[in-house]
Amino acid sequence: MATIKLFESWLQSQAINEVGPAGGIDFSGIEAWDESLLAAITAVDPVVNMFYEKLKVMFKKNGILFSCTQEKAAAYMTYWIASYYKYYNKLGWSVGTADKWLLPQATSKINLNASPDNPALVLTTGQFTEFAIEEPADDSQSSDYAEIAKFCNNSSLVLLSKTRMSQATAGGYLLSVDANGSLTWKLANDYSIKLYGTSTTSSAMSQGAIKTTTWEVPATGKTIVKKLPGTMFATGSATLSDSKELDSAIAELKALLTDKNTKLAKIEVEASASGDRPAADGKTGYPANHPKGTPYIAKTAAESGNATLAFGRADAIKAKLASLGVPTTTKAIIQDGGDAAQYAKLTVTVQKADKPAEVLSKADLETILLKPKSTTDLKSTFTLSQWAATTNL
Repeated sequence: MATIKLFESWLQSQAINEVGPAGGIDFSGIEAWDESLLAAITAVDPVVNMFYEKLKVMFKKNGILFSCTQEKAAAYMTYWIASYYKYYNKLGWSVGTADKWLLPQATSKINLNASPDNPALVLTTGQFTEFAIEEPADDSQSSDYAEIAKFCNNSSLVLLSKTRMSQATAGGYLLSVDANGSLTWKLANDYSIKLYGTSTTSSAMSQGAIKTTTWEVPATGKTIVKKLPGTMFATGSATLSDSKELDSAIAELKALLTDKNTKLAKIEVEASASGDRPAADGKTGYPANHPKGTPYIAKTAAESGNATLAFGRADAIKAKLASLGVPTTTKAIIQDGGDAAQYAKLTVTVQKADKPAEVLSKADLETILLKPKSTTDLKSTFTLSQWAATTNL
């Protein structure tokens, strides 16, 4: 018995090499497999037929995908499982029939993270395709969600095809997420077939969950812009009454500061007060001799009641920004507009640490914004269900 198991393990190690990440998966044997081989069994064995039907439904309901149809994958798996039990029964081991095989049960779920480079993809170690993992040592690759499942499920199917008679050990890929949010993997030979389902995540859910930044990014330049609502301040007041959006913006800037390749050179705080509303002291919003209705950039807080208000609001925001340690300036504006004129805006100059003079493209700025947010928030937007069944006797 021990000798048989050692021989099985050696044979299985040879099979494992055939589904390694670099070498890729040879799926040709499954594509060429004749499904009539199973039909000859199910025609006379209702137990095997019901096993096939249950497996097929399980694949479809849980989005367990392969590079062949789910029907063919279920038929292929059923055929080898039935052959496996038939073989060992002939040896007198009394392992029963195919219905004694443990139908794969959902053991857990694994949450994957959106790629910072492309939020429609998953952050992975290596780039998954249906039949290989390219760049397997790079933990900042991006992979398609369905391709990950297909690669792992294809591997398990190929390994099962190697699990013939005395080679009945099986194996597959174990997935996990590391501390940096990247999906990692390990190919295991542990008497267990492993499958992954995709149906718990819809594209609509994913796209809604992966909104990564609320900053405005220009076509070219060095700045990103965030407009904050006038509801941050009560009318006529320079005291913050609702700092939720400001706090969120500051959190994103802190995430940017964790990227050693990025530098925040300066922040301009633009604070506006409405000139068509009197200030708290009842005086006109505009300085003396300035035409009403024409926007005015205040030079000092003493110029008018609303100049005092605009500078006061800017100071309240600057106090919140102080924790960033970034040089901050003020632009105080008085203009008509009522509630609409009662706002604040942050303009942040972003530079590459090693090339501060370089003008950044929109894509550069978006990448700089998205990467730290994705890897620090770790908000999972994709979920794989994990399924397993043992072949160990």
